[in-house]
Formats: sequence, structure tokens, C-alpha cells
Amino acid sequence: MSPNPGFHRRLAVPPFSLPVVVLLAFALSACAPPRRVIAPLPFIPVTVPEHLEVRVAGRVMTVPLDEYVLGAVLSEVTPLAETAPVVARIYEVQSIVARTYAVSKLGRHRVEGFDLCDTTHCQIYEPARVRTSRFAAAARESVAHTRGQVLTFSGRIAEALFHADCGGSTAAADAVWGGRAVPYLRAFRDDLPAETHRPWQVRTTEDDLRTMLNADPRTAVGRRLEAIDVLTRDGSGRAAGLGVRGERSYTVRGDVLRTVINQKLGARALQSTRFTISRPDGHYVFDGTGFGHGVGLCQRGAATRARRGETVGDILTTYFPGASLK
Repeated sequence: MSPNPGFHRRLAVPPFSLPVVVLLAFALSACAPPRRVIAPLPFIPVTVPEHLEVRVAGRVMTVPLDEYVLGAVLSEVTPLAETAPVVARIYEVQSIVARTYAVSKLGRHRVEGFDLCDTTHCQIYEPARVRTSRFAAAARESVAHTRGQVLTFSGRIAEALFHADCGGSTAAADAVWGGRAVPYLRAFRDDLPAETHRPWQVRTTEDDLRTMLNADPRTAVGRRLEAIDVLTRDGSGRAAGLGVRGERSYTVRGDVLRTVINQKLGARALQSTRFTISRPDGHYVFDGTGFGHGVGLCQRGAATRARRGETVGDILTTYFPGASLK
């Protein structure tokens, strides 16, 4: 799911179809928020529509809200090798998040004549999965069980962002996209066993990396590349600012460097900005954890919590501290 250009895109946050020993099997230093059950707010006039206008494969369709939620959760989550109760909790969590996100983004594409698109710019929505997925019945039951439920904060629909894997710490929305801090989208250490979050590595030659950088005017370094160093990190440990030295020297945001490199190597290369850089044997090596922007619900962490028996309310409160289930 993706915020607007100023507040995001769900950059490279793929469906949970990575091997789930890796992702679901499901694929900072700040303290975790206190565990508590989400308490309903007094009545707030939040409008939850019955239908959405969704562009699917280039065609605008009128889709009942919960049919959209069903298609979205099946497109975003594949809970392989899980027991039935865990599958139900995973899909209930994702149903509430998907519904909240859809309601919060109503009319995002109004000038184009519809509410939401079917890509990662909004949420992935592949309605064919309702017919083909072996998890369709379980997901439909979870969507029905959470019918009408959305997350709110201070009387407003919450910005229910999510990503595949926080890598051990979620990120604050303002650290990733700028703007004001969002109280329920903050950085905190995901207090789960270390093996919960999957490491990754990208190794490239100096010449190849220089070619990648020169392919984008924002990172062009010229005829030589001398070094890339992480200069600053945000509260979640993600690379916020990097220094690049070469024929041209400059500083660049971590998300910009990630985008430029992934334009050549693909979205599964630099999977997040939570990385370190080393330079053995004339190569540049990026070692990292996490997949996606790191803001809001960590799907891998949520699956682990569901597996160990945490309730849907506890999981949502962990990743959206202070939000209420309405």
C-alpha cells in the first residue's frame, strides 16, 4: 500500500509470496509500545462506503468494499505452512488494515475517474485470486468476521500503511517521507526473535555500481567512484543520508540510492534502506535486513505474533500504537 507521492509509495513491498520459512513460512533503540487491547472509541461519524471505483487492468469497475478487501488481502498475503487459526488471525489483521487503507484513500485517483488503482501505488488488487487461491475461503471468512472494522486515531481514519518486513525495527513515517510526525506511525524495535527478520545481501563491482549511479542525474558520479558511506541513520537504523565521492561528490537520501540501484537490479535487490556498506576485494557489498519502507504493519512480524497466539487487537496495537478499532 502506498501513501501519496509526498507521504509515500509502498516501495517494492511485494505480496507475501516469498517462501514462508523466510516470510511467513510466512516471504533504534526505541522501546516497543506497551501491549494493550485496542479499545473502541465513542461513536465517531466515520464513513465506510459500500462500494469503490477501482481500476483493474486498465478498466474501471465498481467493486463492493469487502470484495475489494478480499482481493487485496489475497494479493498481499500468502500464509504458507500455517495452521488454520494462525491463517485466520493473519487474514483478520490484513483485512482491517486493507479496509482502513482503502477508506482513507477514497478518491485518490478522483481526477482520473476512480478511487483506487490495482498496483502497489495503492494496494495490489488481483480479483482473480478470489477464484484461484487455496486460501480464498479462509480469507473470505476473515473479511466477513471483521466486516466494517477500521482503525481510527483521534476521530479520524488512520493511515494504515504496511510493508513486508521491518527488518527488526519499524520506521517513523516522517523519517521516511518527511512532513509532520504521525503518532501511530513511529519507529520502534520489533521485539521478536532475531531469526524473524530475514537478512539479504547485494554484491556489485565498482564499475557496475558507477554505471548504475550515472544512469540517473540525481546520483551521477562521473568517470570514477571512490567511496559510498552512510553518513546518517534514522531512529530505526535505516540509512538516511549517504555520501558519494568520485569525480562528482554529493550527499543523497537512502531511498533515492535504493531506487536508482533497483532500477537496474530489480526491486528484490536493495530490499530496504536498513543496510551497511563494505568494500572487500574491489566490490561494494550491501548487507541489510527488511523489505519495504518499514512504516506501519510489519507483515512478517505480524505473522510471527499471530503464530505465537497474540490477538488481532494486540497485533494492531503493536504496529499502530494509540490507534483504536472502530
